[in-house]
Amino acid sequence: MLRVLLMLLVISAHGQSKLDTIDFVLNKQNNVSVKARINNSDTLNLMFHSSYQGVSVIKESLAKIQLKDKQNTNLQTWGGRTDAEFSENNTLFISELQWDSLAIFINDFSGIGTDGKFGYDLFKDKILSIDYDHKKMEISETIPKNLKGYQKLTLSFSNGSMFIDGELHFGKMKLKDKFMFHTGYGGSILLDPKLGKDFNADELKTVSTSELKDAYGNVFKLETKLLPKVKIGNKTIKNVELSFATRSSDIPMKVFGNGLLKQFNVIFDFKQNMIYLKRNSLK
Repeated sequence: MLRVLLMLLVISAHGQSKLDTIDFVLNKQNNVSVKARINNSDTLNLMFHSSYQGVSVIKESLAKIQLKDKQNTNLQTWGGRTDAEFSENNTLFISELQWDSLAIFINDFSGIGTDGKFGYDLFKDKILSIDYDHKKMEISETIPKNLKGYQKLTLSFSNGSMFIDGELHFGKMKLKDKFMFHTGYGGSILLDPKLGKDFNADELKTVSTSELKDAYGNVFKLETKLLPKVKIGNKTIKNVELSFATRSSDIPMKVFGNGLLKQFNVIFDFKQNMIYLKRNSLK
């Protein structure tokens, strides 16, 4: 009884349960990068990927880590099915947090300047806040009390990825659908080329061409155009870069990337499958 009372006093004094804080860097590629260790490794830079589950490291960084119990498997990626290697029974350390008995997958690529990535499932049944203004992630048991300026949207999940509703405006035409919430993609919006044809995207101004590689080295050539506006909840952003791959993927490409998402401070409520968004100072 005394223990329960003490816990209630702590929560009352702070307005919410204890916060665990993780500092991050937002690099030029719009990747959220944090300091981490795996087992007894040197310090690693891992990218937070909001539409990924698990933890991975790239082959180039394996010399920094002692991985256990390696095995082979076959995975579905954007470029198709591919053979992959993974290691079981590992421990991950980020800030003061620790996760045990983890499988670590071995990839060819991650965000530039990072040794691998970690997914949202590490925060199952928690509240995860990302404050881009102050470059901090916070993990707690309860929703912050001050939600002024935030809008609340439903968060849905499919095949290990998370999705939110959005609208793309192609002049008089409008695409309203669920879009993958993908902090691991540094661009703003990525669409399947078939959708581009449906919405006459050829009429949009082309601003650049580039290449995109998935974690296993599959390459997609991209053409990036300028979309008049995109709407997320009650917020409208004008003149947003929209990229199309030259070929369709085995995983549907309707993606909001971190070039767009970084403009919102985010609260993920993984208990209720809701998301809170608030425009911040980033452009």
